[in-house]
Amino acid sequence: MPSTRDYKNRIRSVKNTQQITRAMKLVAASKVRRAQERIESARPYSEKMEELVHSLAQRVEGEPHPLLRDTMKSDRALLLVISSDKGLCGSYNTNINRQALQLIRKREEEGKETELVVVGRKVCTFLSIRGFSFKEEFQEVYGKIDFSLAQTISDILMKAFLEEDFDEIHILTTEFVSILTQNAGLMRLLPLAPAAPDAVDPVGEPVSVDYIYEPSMERVLETILPQHITVQVFRALLDAEASEFGSRMTAMDSATRNAEEMIDSLTLKMNRARQASITKELLEVVAGADALSG
Repeated sequence: MPSTRDYKNRIRSVKNTQQITRAMKLVAASKVRRAQERIESARPYSEKMEELVHSLAQRVEGEPHPLLRDTMKSDRALLLVISSDKGLCGSYNTNINRQALQLIRKREEEGKETELVVVGRKVCTFLSIRGFSFKEEFQEVYGKIDFSLAQTISDILMKAFLEEDFDEIHILTTEFVSILTQNAGLMRLLPLAPAAPDAVDPVGEPVSVDYIYEPSMERVLETILPQHITVQVFRALLDAEASEFGSRMTAMDSATRNAEEMIDSLTLKMNRARQASITKELLEVVAGADALSG
């Protein structure tokens, strides 16, 4: 049975760990607020640009833009997988890693080719030890996420789509819903997914806005389509960053509370051990006194 000193050492160790988890929770809380502000600021612009690109793509006549090419096949796909560089963020990386592996294995079983562009050390390590290679990889980027990084990644994706005959390009990332909720999911980047149905007014009639484009719809589409791809990549990076901090904050809060419960349990066991030691000493004194008197 552990001694009182053993319990004291274990309690001291758990308290030290609790101080670390509490500090990490506070750091994550401060970072997640900034990350949440960034993604909430980027979403309206991203959604409006997506709406505009879909509108232009449907209206432009003649030969479609090369980035709108749809082979109606999925034999060759390029997958952008976004995870984190660090751990201690709950199931965040586990969910992304599992979904990436399942998607790749499923496509292999169907005889389809998948190439990878990865962001984050965790998914890079997870897939590399399983024998996968990468077209491009980006590590140690968190804390440095900006539009130039999204531009670099989107240039790689667009070049691959235009020059290497990929049928599809997908992004596997985690959407930030709230600090407590983050959803890992797959988004098709290229070719453009079908447009959502037009909004309707209270009477049920479609609501559409007829914009005037200068110098022409074709020129506007040619200019903003590459920007749209970059904006979607940037949004995916911001979503992943906010999700990582939110997941880490939740995980560290849970770890801090678990440490508190462990300290209470160890303290109770230490008190019982101390009481047992005192009782044993009393019994020995009584037994010694009886022996002397006898």
